[in-house]
Amino acid sequence: MLANSPDRQTEVCANPYGCHFGGSPTLSQLNACYGVTAAEAWLVPQLYELGNFEGLKGQADRHQLAKTAKIIATEFHYLKTDELLLFFYRFSTGRYGRFYSYFTPSVIIHGLRSFLDERAAAFNKREQERRERAWEEARRNAVTYEEYLKNKGRSARQQPEDGGGPLDE
Repeated sequence: MLANSPDRQTEVCANPYGCHFGGSPTLSQLNACYGVTAAEAWLVPQLYELGNFEGLKGQADRHQLAKTAKIIATEFHYLKTDELLLFFYRFSTGRYGRFYSYFTPSVIIHGLRSFLDERAAAFNKREQERRERAWEEARRNAVTYEEYLKNKGRSARQQPEDGGGPLDE
């Protein structure tokens, strides 16, 4: 959990592809490995840092942080920690909305939904690239109809002339 502190945001977010498709644990995996509140415990410093960075007049109280962390851990349990670091970094840049003087959990949740749209686009792009590579590989390995007929003729000539086989015994 310490390896994914808010201080790592800039480092991790230099590679968005790695955030989505790398090996960092999901929030569910954190809970499975470290206990049912581990994801929330990891999220609270992320949320606190976000509010602190924004220079809000009223920093979030413990209840707001805990409740927001619980909502994120429940609703977005499939997100990887690196993806969330990417989200928090991008939120800090104003990409998904902003706070107006006070910590507003609904702004974060709404921002996460926008992030999910970008995430879906990244997954779709990756899948499209996989399909294109598979198509190209199949095209490279394909034989023409003429080659097929030629090969078919060869294999017909390689058969025993009397058609004998194990069933003829």
